[in-house]
Amino acid sequence: MKDLHGKAILDYYKGNDEATLILHNSYGDPDEMPVEVFFREEEDFTTVEHLALIESRGRVLDLGAGAGAHSLVLQSRGFEVFALENSPGCVDVMRRSGVRNVLFEDFRRHQGQYDTVLILMNGLGLAGTLGRVEVFLQTCEKLLSPGGQILVDSSDISYLYEDGTPKPAGYYGEVRYRYEFQETKGDWFDWLYVDQQTLAEKVAAVGMELEILMTDENDQYLACITRRGA
Repeated sequence: MKDLHGKAILDYYKGNDEATLILHNSYGDPDEMPVEVFFREEEDFTTVEHLALIESRGRVLDLGAGAGAHSLVLQSRGFEVFALENSPGCVDVMRRSGVRNVLFEDFRRHQGQYDTVLILMNGLGLAGTLGRVEVFLQTCEKLLSPGGQILVDSSDISYLYEDGTPKPAGYYGEVRYRYEFQETKGDWFDWLYVDQQTLAEKVAAVGMELEILMTDENDQYLACITRRGA
């Protein structure tokens, strides 16, 4: 792994305000991704993010924490929060910026018990493909303490194909991305956006319960997933 997004985040943290990631995708032209999005202050969070932080409780695992923006806010509110990342660049930034509990680890190998597993910035994308959603949910469930919750966001991207753009052969929310930073391109990776009905089916299939806490004007939503009967 070239950790291009981590390198860009670290470069920005060190003072390069012009640091920009190019995000190549499987459905259209490449997009520029300003690295400053990972360093937003609380007042710049989306409504989905604000609600997720309000709904967080107890001991929190910020899974895929990035530069630690959400962890820092929760930490300032007195939460015991653990920021988990497998990007060396992101881990370096979080340690420098004051995140107290930084975990440099693959979430699939992590062991711990948390009241809230927080997975933001299209967190369901970490599943990669629709066929891996159930395993992803089961992996996250193992990290829950009794009565714990998974707070995760995603969105319905069917709008991408409303103009006649051909849909992929499989589920339309399955896309592929690759990062480019300073003229170096990374490997392609799978990413996933899940509509609410499909997520409800996947959650039910693993014996868990789903509550959609909100949906914004861009069809991005926040889901709360718990053990059945919790």
